[in-house]
Amino acid sequence: MSIFKVIAHTDSNNNGYIQYDTETKELTICLHDLEKEKQVREYLTKEKAMHRYVGLSTFETISAAPVSSLENLKLALGYIWLDLDVHIDWSRPTEEI
Repeated sequence: MSIFKVIAHTDSNNNGYIQYDTETKELTICLHDLEKEKQVREYLTKEKAMHRYVGLSTFETISAAPVSSLENLKLALGYIWLDLDVHIDWSRPTEEI
């Protein structure tokens, strides 16, 4: 079993995390705000068009559900702040939570 876990936060110092099991594709969201958790789950489970960069300034458009693979999940997490104002803290250790 391989678990990917990243710190996420919203306004008012609302710190939490998003966890993904790469084998079962199970998603766990803990943001201490039920409405925001619902929005994040919907965002990460519905198919969407995403830009995947293949060069410094070139990209290809893929259409996939972010939870379909770890690569797609990371790609969607890079854009989630634009749509939902959920910020991913890639540098913060997940052991803190």
